[in-house]
Amino acid sequence: MECNVNPCEMKHIVLPDEKKRRLVFYLALEEYLAHEPDKENYFFIWQVEPTVIFGRNQFLETEVNVPYCREHGIQIYRRKSGGGCVYSDPGNLMLSHITASGNVPFLFDRYLRQIAFLLQQIGINATASGRNDILIDGRKVSGNAFYRLPEKSIIHGTMLFDTSFAHLEQALTPSGSKLQSKGVSSVRQHVTNLTEHTDIHIESFKQYLIEKLCDGERLLTEEEIHKVEDIEQTYLTEDFLHGKNPRYTVEKKGRTAHAGEIITHMELKSGRIQRIRLTGDFFALGDAEQELTRRLKGKPVKRDSLSTALDGFDLSQWILNLETEEWINLIIQ
Repeated sequence: MECNVNPCEMKHIVLPDEKKRRLVFYLALEEYLAHEPDKENYFFIWQVEPTVIFGRNQFLETEVNVPYCREHGIQIYRRKSGGGCVYSDPGNLMLSHITASGNVPFLFDRYLRQIAFLLQQIGINATASGRNDILIDGRKVSGNAFYRLPEKSIIHGTMLFDTSFAHLEQALTPSGSKLQSKGVSSVRQHVTNLTEHTDIHIESFKQYLIEKLCDGERLLTEEEIHKVEDIEQTYLTEDFLHGKNPRYTVEKKGRTAHAGEIITHMELKSGRIQRIRLTGDFFALGDAEQELTRRLKGKPVKRDSLSTALDGFDLSQWILNLETEEWINLIIQ
């Protein structure tokens, strides 16, 4: 295979300010640069506040512990490239490479080997492994993906420098609900931080990568930033977050002191309720399933949405001793 792009012939992208931005701003920046007609290749490194980002072919509910993320202020977004679910925080360096090469699979493999080589140069036993990972002594330090566009293609990935593994483990582990779907599930691997293998400071490491991979820089203008922010909005809609997924069922199991065991089976599509079914050892006083489905059809599984839709509805009239708020608590967990 031939590839006429040298990984070192890239321009480093510099923003005009040091403003803290959402993760999806940087995904939008990748898109903006990838749609430009020039033949330049670009590279930039970015960091974000605690965030989970999952792949275009995945189900939110099978990949992300949504209640944990909400409790700990961890943002959740979907990206337009494939691959698995990723947790990022200020201790995780995100690397973006926009390439004008048409031979993306070849360049993707060469790019991973280049990053692994640069780690080796500072005394780290790193290897490119599998289809998209970089490992250190068998443990994952970097996961990567590529996304092809008509004009250019995007290669992006992680570099675990000093990330919170407590948050990573909890945020990427779905809650105890039984999930049935045809979505794509990630295989979570053993991971490691670069701080376990080197004493280099994070800012020095960032500068090291930039100097080795880039031969110049490009400072974006305020006008370009506004264009990027317009693209950013496409990542923020509910429809994009949940994707065009088939229907699937989420089961929420719980017990109350006075009503007994309640198992709520929610048939969802794009994160919105299509049907409610109830099982358990409770005593039914009426067809609660039909009434709940009627009131909640099309609603997202969020506390404020459920509370609004069930305002004035007394569930204890349908299921003995089960208060409406108790039931909401059982399914928002």
